[in-house]
Amino acid sequence: MPSFQYVFELRRGEEVVATGHTTQEEPIEIGDRVTLGGREGIARSVEPILGEHELRLVVQLVRDS
Repeated sequence: MPSFQYVFELRRGEEVVATGHTTQEEPIEIGDRVTLGGREGIARSVEPILGEHELRLVVQLVRDS
């Protein structure tokens, strides 16, 4: 089964509050609700990284997180 690898940024507004790596069984698309590190957010950007197998994922945290 294929997996999708991401390097991610969790953001609160413009502030980056956490970064990391994750592997998901299903691809993440812009607008998807995701939970990373116990924090819930919405995918705002998914972009390839030149020369890497991972994708860059930017997640905007929801207010409750």
